[in-house]
Amino acid sequence: MADSSGKRIREAKKRHAREKKAERKRLRKEGLLPTDNSGLFAPGELHREVIDASAPKTPPPAEGEPKPGGP
Repeated sequence: MADSSGKRIREAKKRHAREKKAERKRLRKEGLLPTDNSGLFAPGELHREVIDASAPKTPPPAEGEPKPGGP
């Protein structure tokens, strides 16, 4: 099956992005490009608390309140 012009353009964009990424990586490795600390966790940053998604959604009963389901 012959390549369409749209497919060639998409592949060229992907190739260009890969080449650009490799060039930036090379420059960072050589120290010519500053490191980007804008990610979720920068190096040395304290990690944020992770909430367990499998934990019950209801908060525990406060002191002095009866527990649900009986005494």
